[in-house]
Amino acid sequence: MEMEYITYEQAFSINLGLLSAQEQQCLKEARITILGMFAGGIIAHMLARLGVEQFTLIDAARYLPGDMNRDIGCYVDTVGRYKAEVVAESITRINPCARVKTVIRKLGLDELSPFIESCDVYFAQTDDIAYSCHSLILAQQLNRCAITSMPSGLTGFVEVYPPGLKKVVDPAALFGSPPGLTYKKLYYFLRNPLNRCGRRWHITEGKWRIEWFNKWRNGKVIEAQLCPNVWLNASLASIEAVKYLTGKWPIVGVPYMWHPVTAENRVEVQKFRRRSWWFERIVTRIFDINLLGLGRIYRKYTSRRLIRELELMQAQENKGKPVKYPFIWKHFI
Repeated sequence: MEMEYITYEQAFSINLGLLSAQEQQCLKEARITILGMFAGGIIAHMLARLGVEQFTLIDAARYLPGDMNRDIGCYVDTVGRYKAEVVAESITRINPCARVKTVIRKLGLDELSPFIESCDVYFAQTDDIAYSCHSLILAQQLNRCAITSMPSGLTGFVEVYPPGLKKVVDPAALFGSPPGLTYKKLYYFLRNPLNRCGRRWHITEGKWRIEWFNKWRNGKVIEAQLCPNVWLNASLASIEAVKYLTGKWPIVGVPYMWHPVTAENRVEVQKFRRRSWWFERIVTRIFDINLLGLGRIYRKYTSRRLIRELELMQAQENKGKPVKYPFIWKHFI
């Protein structure tokens, strides 16, 4: 059966219950660049359904069977296809007038610059966190609004880096990583099993199973995700883009960020926890002390302590008992 042509007004006029015609026009004319189609594909769908018509989608990955639990474009018949191309097709099914450019190869940061510079809002959603962090720094240097959604288990963080910040904010440093690391150094820092133990909020707030966390810190599995939580965080990121593009409501800009913890029935705007930041920063500095090998000694001690704590919690989990977090996990991490 032949479908009747649907006008822009027919598809998106319901938005005028919240937005003026001029504000809707701002959405229509907005230029969006999205790096990574994991949560980025969800964001693209949402913005397309808001009436945005100009997209650049960047992702070299193809859909795998394991993407089925969370990726909006992953179906039995799209496994093996490029994510960016599938999402682009979905956008034009929503709005045939949408203009979507796809890039299906990994870009160097220098190659990424023109795609960020030519957009109004940039989303960093690649699974390579080090690459995302450096691209967010690049977006700030280019004076572009940058947004990232970081879901994990049953929690997450949504961060907005608006243009005009007084100084460039290092996203990795916000979470306790040493500031100013090159991409390569940050990449390996974030994959170090001992450093990954510092991401204990994956367990305390994300509610990961201890067994999965242990496998993840050793590089054997990817981050634990549930579809509704991924889509919730993507929704918050999309709302922030609407607020910025229309200028209608105040955005949640860094150092404040959205922080849903759905297992505890909380969706809040919080300033990043300074106690966690200081704890991580101090520990990593102690690790680097060369005098009398103190850094190496403390690193070994910390590693043994963390392994003991995880083994104890793993035993509780294996017995079907509630996991009891160590005091420092609950009050300092």
